Amino acid sequence: MHAFRYDALEQASAGDAVTLEKGESTHLFKILRAVPGDVCRLLDGKGNSALATVGEGKTLLIGKVEKIPPLPGKEMHLFLAPPRRQKMDLILKQCTELGVADITPIVCERSVALPDADSVNGRWNELLFEACKQSGNPYLPQVHSPLKFEESLQEACRRRLLCFYGSVSKEEEDPFAGEESFSGIGWFVGPEGGFTPEEESKMRESAFRPLHMNCWILRAETAAICGLAVLREGFLRRKTLPEA
Repeated sequence: MHAFRYDALEQASAGDAVTLEKGESTHLFKILRAVPGDVCRLLDGKGNSALATVGEGKTLLIGKVEKIPPLPGKEMHLFLAPPRRQKMDLILKQCTELGVADITPIVCERSVALPDADSVNGRWNELLFEACKQSGNPYLPQVHSPLKFEESLQEACRRRLLCFYGSVSKEEEDPFAGEESFSGIGWFVGPEGGFTPEEESKMRESAFRPLHMNCWILRAETAAICGLAVLREGFLRRKTLPEA
């Protein structure tokens, strides 16, 4: 079933007749050629969802509005030195599919692409919502303003996040131990040239944990998505394993 954006869904009630904004309406009526009686889903990016029936005059009749619960476990937060545009677009879509809560661009010593305000506030949010509609994720990830690397470490500590960065060396200690005392999970991904030794040292000094996913060095777009998937699965598995 096709999903469409409707930002005022939280204030809507069953039976309301509403109209979509121009881009969404064009997609529904000109591209998909919807006719009265067709059914679609509406999302607002805040967890609200509703089925809607196409009515006369390009209107939609809203059914029951439901609040969909967030994914189980602690929220996932991505801190990322953005790669170049095409790769970043892929990351934005796929991290939305994985249910990341927010994205903070970081500026590292080896950064190759510095996001501008128009991209962060405009095109990135459009790509994120498109991914919400495609995947059915009712929660739009929040995009924060870019931070310098040192500022991102301070922000992660301020938010009491249990943070990880990628490592090709396998650690003996359980990387998921003690997560109960943290408010969420942070995943730090460096630029295409990787973090510098000094940056890795600063992460270790901030009690960040190395996460081993592979013996080889991963591309930034691979590391971003694989890390989120590994971390979510790792913490969810801990919740479902029987106690010893």
